[in-house]
Amino acid sequence: MKIFNAVFRRGLQTVWLGAMMVGPVAAQQADQVYELPAIIVTGGGVEGSAESALIARRESPNAKVVIEGEQLNQFNDLSAGDAIRRLPGVTFPGVNRPREIKLRGIGKEYTQVLIDGRPLIDGDASRNFEVDRIPAAMIERIEIIRSPLANSSSLGAAGTVNIITKRQFKKDGGGLSLGGGYLTENGPIGDASGWASGEEGAFRYFLGGQAQRRRVNESSAEDIFGANGTTPNRGSRQEQAREFDEYFANGRFEYDITDDDTLTFAPTFSRSHELREQSEYRLNTAQTGFDRRTDEMRNRTRQTFAAYNEWKHDFSAETQSRLFLDWQTGTEDTTRDGSQQTLNPITGLPVGLPSPDQRIAGIKLGRTAPGFVLNAQIDGHAIEGGFGASFSTRREQETRYRNGGVEPNFGRTYKVGEDIFYGYIMDKFSLFGPDEFTAGLRIENSSTRTTDVLGNDFSIDETFVNPSLQYKYSMNDDLDFRMGVARTLRRPDLRDLTPTLSTNSGTLSSPDTRGNPNTRPEDIWGVDGGFDWHVLDGKGIVSANLFARNFHNKIESALSQEAGRWVSDPRNVGDGTLYGAELEVRSSLDFVEMPNLTFFANATAMRSSLTDQLTGQTRRFAETPNFVSNIGLDYFVPDWKMTFGLNLNTVYGYSQNIAQATNTAGVVNNVHTEFSTLNRLDFSIKTALSENFNLSFSALNLLRPTDKRVRTTFDRDSNITSLTRSSEPSYSSYYVRASYTW
Repeated sequence: MKIFNAVFRRGLQTVWLGAMMVGPVAAQQADQVYELPAIIVTGGGVEGSAESALIARRESPNAKVVIEGEQLNQFNDLSAGDAIRRLPGVTFPGVNRPREIKLRGIGKEYTQVLIDGRPLIDGDASRNFEVDRIPAAMIERIEIIRSPLANSSSLGAAGTVNIITKRQFKKDGGGLSLGGGYLTENGPIGDASGWASGEEGAFRYFLGGQAQRRRVNESSAEDIFGANGTTPNRGSRQEQAREFDEYFANGRFEYDITDDDTLTFAPTFSRSHELREQSEYRLNTAQTGFDRRTDEMRNRTRQTFAAYNEWKHDFSAETQSRLFLDWQTGTEDTTRDGSQQTLNPITGLPVGLPSPDQRIAGIKLGRTAPGFVLNAQIDGHAIEGGFGASFSTRREQETRYRNGGVEPNFGRTYKVGEDIFYGYIMDKFSLFGPDEFTAGLRIENSSTRTTDVLGNDFSIDETFVNPSLQYKYSMNDDLDFRMGVARTLRRPDLRDLTPTLSTNSGTLSSPDTRGNPNTRPEDIWGVDGGFDWHVLDGKGIVSANLFARNFHNKIESALSQEAGRWVSDPRNVGDGTLYGAELEVRSSLDFVEMPNLTFFANATAMRSSLTDQLTGQTRRFAETPNFVSNIGLDYFVPDWKMTFGLNLNTVYGYSQNIAQATNTAGVVNNVHTEFSTLNRLDFSIKTALSENFNLSFSALNLLRPTDKRVRTTFDRDSNITSLTRSSEPSYSSYYVRASYTW
């Protein structure tokens, strides 16, 4: 808290000093009118795309990072997740899992993911969207919003990732793309996409779609030891391969019914079928052979349909309104067909007959979100106000068939309804002249109702008042100072609100899980302050940003032992702080007479502190790395019309000791966790064979790092009671894509 307050005070002092310096020019520009911008940016080529992104970043009233589609797709990534990992402060939970974004190193629950400015429903119970379902080729641009405005949902304490899908309105425009490649040791991958857009009088349209096959491999090895960390106590070897067949389509249709009225209809469709083949071989206690084999074939289909509808009306050049309705429905259906076979650990041969095991799970999702927004310019103020609601439902049911009987999974059978009502107002104006001050206030009321399999009802009703203050001061034509203060929230995961136990392996690496209906939402105060220095006539940038977050009622999963099994459940463990620095550079090397070589880098350093109410321990946040960075080069060869790209992504290691409460009063165990550093190297070549035809090649993850983790449990006398070592390799991919536009 002291660190947070210090950063907060220092930021306010900087704003005050800036105000004192520019006070004499205030009278000259007091009547200047500012608009809240709706930025639409286009660019050609990697460098042109980067320059357009910098323009959008500079025009924003709050701190954000923008990357355009051309720049984003330089490395031929199939999923949005693989492309997003190169952006500042982005990490993922594992070396092969680019689906759950963790901004600034902390859990995915603190990152809000939006698709075209609003949340899209997903089977993930954390209220988040798994971004690997979005094909990178269908993205127009991505924004990372570091400090929110009042017109944004109150989630996203670490930041918001807004993925803008393609929506180019070009008369008689279109494009086709075809790609293919190979994931080493796994198999072929590929995609095909196309889009078309046009304008006929008052009607404008865009239609796009993509089909792709992705592969992911999450095979791993685990060795478990007991007393002193040296006594063998089982382990496993897991072979796992996933194959995804995915389809994505989106459109945007606009019609001007009058000069002042425009209707918009924007549908989105996403379907993903996953086939996961998994075989796990369990080591015997002495680790001399395998005594059990478990096979599972998992088929999972996720489908989402969303329709955004809007009526925009211009009362005058200074006043506009938007009335909208966002309707979404989705399903996730999963079938696991498995069997378990006892093995002779000496010969490896089967013993007896296999035991069949089948699990069938279904999730149904729905969201309806109406709203109204009014924008007005009054005496130098750009005012925006709005109100709306979001009505969401989630129904989940899982049944297991084994040993000739039916075993409902009570922990995965429940229904949740959540209603959120909100209202906000914000005002953007100039205080001293070359500056912008945006003040806003947002009120959100949420009512969450959970019904478990036994018919027990649990409810949480909360109201939060969340202010937002954003300040931007242009010190000169190239240097902008920004500061933002905002309050955000983190609501509990929906699945974590039902108290029924869900059985897993009951080990440290795969504990049983149970929800906690008494978990309360976190509220988080945040401050961001920094500068953007635009260099080389706006073609490059040097940026630095400091951030701090103060968490109240922080939620974390805690481990405990019950009847010899490890159980994980969420708890409000206490208050904490997160603070850090973000640096970013992008510049051509004109100053050393290499104008066609561009250097870019970003780095984020994080520190956190939390005092656990159950154990009294002061520590860092769980599984939060200290540092993440990207460094790369783009080299353009004019005669060949070819760009070479190189990027090194590094997520640095993690090591921490966490005290865990036990069922015995006053007795605390300690769990020490270590993660290895992960380095990912990507290479690309892109060439323009003609004005309309491009060809690109990429080689991704050339270093193929192995994700190594060690988890050690100590008793209160510091004796090792358990040690688990796990490792998960990663794989390289090679890809070629041809694109044609007209």
